[in-house]
Amino acid sequence: MATYITGEVDPGELRWLARMRKAVLPRGWHDPVSDITGCTAFEGKDTFRCPNGQTRCKFYSSDRFIDDIVHGVTGSNVGVWMIMSGNAYETSSGGPFFRDINTQAGDQQELYFYMNSGHIRTEPWRLGLMGPYAMRFTTSTSPPSGNVDTSFFSGLSIQGYVPDNQRGRVSGSATGVSSNFETVLHWYNQQAQYWTKASGGSYTSPLMKPGSYTMKMYKNEFLVAQSSVTVSTGNTVRKDIAATPEPSRTSIFKIGEFDGQPFELKNGDKILRMHPTDPRMSTWGGTYTVGSSSPRDFPMALGSDAGGTATINFSLSSSQVRQLTLRIGTTLSFQNGRPTVRVNGQWSGADPGAPVLIDSRGLTRGGYRGWGDVYTWNIPASALRTGSNSIVIGAVGSKNLGGWLAGNYIVDAIELYVS
Repeated sequence: MATYITGEVDPGELRWLARMRKAVLPRGWHDPVSDITGCTAFEGKDTFRCPNGQTRCKFYSSDRFIDDIVHGVTGSNVGVWMIMSGNAYETSSGGPFFRDINTQAGDQQELYFYMNSGHIRTEPWRLGLMGPYAMRFTTSTSPPSGNVDTSFFSGLSIQGYVPDNQRGRVSGSATGVSSNFETVLHWYNQQAQYWTKASGGSYTSPLMKPGSYTMKMYKNEFLVAQSSVTVSTGNTVRKDIAATPEPSRTSIFKIGEFDGQPFELKNGDKILRMHPTDPRMSTWGGTYTVGSSSPRDFPMALGSDAGGTATINFSLSSSQVRQLTLRIGTTLSFQNGRPTVRVNGQWSGADPGAPVLIDSRGLTRGGYRGWGDVYTWNIPASALRTGSNSIVIGAVGSKNLGGWLAGNYIVDAIELYVS
């Protein structure tokens, strides 16, 4: 199948949706995270709380586009699957780490392929042919192969379809990212988007439409290099790319990794599949003590009206009492949420100002990927002391809606280093 559009649709969601009998197909993707049977909506019309207190939402069924080649719903010896092989996402928007709804179950079982939406939207829609994509019925509950031959489209005179022999590629080396992280390559322009993961320091792109592209490289999901490249029909262009080296720093402490993901922090292992008020969540806020705590002790999100604050306790030698720089990486902000900083109960960091607004719920619907703002403050030596010190990190933002719908942000990592 494929879908051709010439403009944005109203109300702003372009999707394939199959509604099927839940009695035959009771299990959704990442079941039961999007099964709202017997549960009551408590945030908007899409986020539900069940009698046992657990939370459900169709957004919790999502996976990153770069990983979401096959998803489906299953029953007894039966499965129905959406398959997004090849260039199925090339005219969608959002990039390799974008996530959107896959399934929801209530009175019926719903199976989706979201092509475009306004959910945590970071770029304009692309227009033209979406796909090809496929829907497959099997007698197994195991996902089928994501390899689907759609080359027959080239003989059907389908508007917007570009066959393989009218495309080109990019290949080369991708270096400078530690093997502890994924190296992800991403190409995009106004008409198309593509991505791949490097292996062993090299990569080969998917077949791409001819044109000029912005090219980015990520350490997991943290931008480390950017360039441009032009693709021509029938050719493979060589393009080497290397991560911009991190400045040499004398670090006092670092919590987490600057990789564009919050998963190593407290509740980061749960946030994709449940609401921050879910009883399975650990208590938000808390204290992190340098030298004895782990990243799991520092919250992956802080809010202006929920979640409390996070205190970092650390010690300095007399030679370390000098100007230090505090760096806080974030992955997503909601309702103007950004960090506040208070050192030793006396010195406060300047308000960095509201980040660029993404007008879409994120944290409460399992989203974590936004602009990736990084903030820094220079802490004067006069605010520090030999021996025990503390930094309290909180949040400021709009409180129009309250709770976790007030201003909040998601933490990537935190570092204090010698300026």
